Amino acid sequence: MSSRERLLLAINHSEPDHVPLCFKFWGRPFLLERDRRWSNQFERVEETLKFGLDDTVGFEPPRPLNSEVKIRRWRETPPGERYPLLFKEYETPKGTLRQVVRQTGDWPFGDDIPLCSDFNVPRSKKFLIEGIEDLEPLSCLLREPTGKELKAFHREAERVARFSERHGVLVECGDNFKLDGSDDVGILGADALPWLCGIRNTMMATLRNPEFVHRLLDIILEWDMRYVRLLQETGCVDVIVHRGWYENTHFWTLRAYRTFIMSRLRKLIDLVHQGGAKFCYIMSTGLMPLLQTFKEMGVDILYGIDPVQGGADLLRIKREVGDRICLWGGVNSAITLGRGTKEGIEEAVIKAIETLAPGGGFILSAIDQLFDYTPSENIIAMIESWRRAGAYPIQKF
Repeated sequence: MSSRERLLLAINHSEPDHVPLCFKFWGRPFLLERDRRWSNQFERVEETLKFGLDDTVGFEPPRPLNSEVKIRRWRETPPGERYPLLFKEYETPKGTLRQVVRQTGDWPFGDDIPLCSDFNVPRSKKFLIEGIEDLEPLSCLLREPTGKELKAFHREAERVARFSERHGVLVECGDNFKLDGSDDVGILGADALPWLCGIRNTMMATLRNPEFVHRLLDIILEWDMRYVRLLQETGCVDVIVHRGWYENTHFWTLRAYRTFIMSRLRKLIDLVHQGGAKFCYIMSTGLMPLLQTFKEMGVDILYGIDPVQGGADLLRIKREVGDRICLWGGVNSAITLGRGTKEGIEEAVIKAIETLAPGGGFILSAIDQLFDYTPSENIIAMIESWRRAGAYPIQKF
């Protein structure tokens, strides 16, 4: 059975030949040995498959800035400021947007300010979007890709599809895209609001200016729908991912989530399903109050099941949504895998498999990823525990 076949069986709630184990390596360009680094996703897959692990490949459509937008950047050091200030202006046909951030010692972008980055959130002196007057300029910030850009995109999609067929791996898109020098983003969703407006400003706006939040989310939804349609045109995507790091209930109340996020995300999920792909929602904390909402929206895969830092109740999640949603995770990475003992790792792996795997619908992983500092001996311990415990039918230990 190929890795792709195994993952698809799990996603469709069947029991494959064994429980899939599929790690994410967003911050770690090697599996066990630092001197055996991969330079691209294809080298990574070839390495992980050697260990019997599962893996995925993907590609991202272009999301270019409008060529009519003029960008200005400059740096100032005003009196009384501890750090230099970076300025970035987008002069659009419908008005000018400006962002100002403090260039702290750990600022990783030189003298530039990316459109979407976690670094923006605590360092912004002025956020890019502060009121309704900023929405018209924002709406024309991005443009449709040119024919040349689309040809390059489809060439890359064909390259990935050929590799997927040759190696038997899943095509998963949505979690490796950069926008205007940003951190990895794909489907933006409500995650974009902390980057564009700030967390506190966003939460206050949901109470004081809901019209502003609705209109902003509609602009972002239009961008996201365009993004999904471009992926669908290739005809080779198995899973489309939305990274909802800021969409959890630590930021949004359940009422606010259902008011501002739910209906828009459901439209996006319906579009993904129309193209024959599955929708994967990443949320690693604050997810327990949203379980029934995920079912209502039609989420296919929930990535981020973390029983330690994420507060995920494995048994409750399995009982409430395990019949409809494929659960991806089960083991904490930073503490259990990063600092734990071999015995503790084995206990966590066995508990995750025994609780989440029966009946299918489970992909084992360390949440939220394997970090650069994760000890290789602990990764080996997890792999060995999985090999002993992950065969169907699930054996009790």
